[in-house]
Amino acid sequence: MLKNVDHVTRLDVSLDLAGRTQAVGTLAWSTAERRSYFEYAAEFIETRLSLSPIAMRLERGAVAAPHVPFEGLHGLFNDSLPDGWGRKLLDRHLQRLGYDHQSLSPLDRLSFVGTSGMGALRYKPTGDLDVPDKAALELDWLASQAELAQRDATEADIDRLLAEQGGSAGVRPKIVVGLDVQTGLLFPDRNTGLPEGYAPYIVKFKADSDSEEIGAEEYAYSLMAQAAGVDMPKTLLLSGKSGARYFAVERFDRTAEGSRHIHTLSGLLHADHRIPSVDYGSLLKATRIVTRDERHVKQMFRRMVFNVLARNRDDHAKNHGFAMDADGIWSATPAYDITFSSGPGGEHNLTIAGEGRNPNNAHIMAEAKASGVRVADAAEAYDCVKAALDLWPKFAEAAGLSGRRTRELDAVLNSR
Repeated sequence: MLKNVDHVTRLDVSLDLAGRTQAVGTLAWSTAERRSYFEYAAEFIETRLSLSPIAMRLERGAVAAPHVPFEGLHGLFNDSLPDGWGRKLLDRHLQRLGYDHQSLSPLDRLSFVGTSGMGALRYKPTGDLDVPDKAALELDWLASQAELAQRDATEADIDRLLAEQGGSAGVRPKIVVGLDVQTGLLFPDRNTGLPEGYAPYIVKFKADSDSEEIGAEEYAYSLMAQAAGVDMPKTLLLSGKSGARYFAVERFDRTAEGSRHIHTLSGLLHADHRIPSVDYGSLLKATRIVTRDERHVKQMFRRMVFNVLARNRDDHAKNHGFAMDADGIWSATPAYDITFSSGPGGEHNLTIAGEGRNPNNAHIMAEAKASGVRVADAAEAYDCVKAALDLWPKFAEAAGLSGRRTRELDAVLNSR
């Protein structure tokens, strides 16, 4: 018989931004309505830091969340919840403890995120999880545990994987770590500080649906995106003792000063990322409204061009984000989750001038016109991305990708 979960009905929300922690407000759950209410603290309103400038303005009084698409949670806070891999791990952990994970409310899940999540938002109370010791991490062993967990094998070390995933989102297994780039040593990152010389990174493992060379493939794509003028974080290709290779990307929600506040397009617009619900026009419009800077609009447009030409069709609303600094200034985050993908039914999640299956230069230029991007800027972005794709074999070789996979993708990218 499953044990009852002691449900969380109220959470204190704080912001750990650039090394300074301040109370944001109170989040409460209405069991009868199956949705949350949030009220800003009066002192936070005075800071004029707008954490979600479209859907949650800085105003007094409790604001109800819409019932959809986030199970009755505000988009601002839904961004803090792990989905895909992280959600699976928490569900498995609770199942092993004898609890009914299907009865969890979004606030219950946020309580388990607590102070260990991505971005700068923090939640109290925190879930009662046994956290494994901070021992050094071994990539091959964690990858093997991730593979077992995907197969629902009982011997998988769910507790260790749950502790190391750090609230990260997405379907692919991953861990958050401190990485010493000079030695390659890894250290668990629990938002409590890293040893000197360690930088915050996310390391990805292979999902069941991925190709065997996904680590090298994503690294090659990161090199190609950088060459195309796409703003990318630092990326690395790590090797385990077995010779297996793992893609690693430096976290852009962390700086030397502390955490940065991150808000995805999905959370900003209350758009469901699991189904096509917004388009690139919506992304470019939101970028202009939030950042008030045409440089960021041009950058988002270039990413659209790259995603179209490089066949990255897993370009859903949670794979585009914005970052806010300590002064409340917003910018587009660096690009992330950039690799070859077929998308739902072979289509882009975000359509380009209404086209998702076979977008071409005509659709790209039509989107530029509709979104107020100058023709010259759109043409320059297209030419630059096209030139980078032409160099695909060079980037694949730098990543150590096999000749077979290199040729497969070259046929798609360059018709060669």
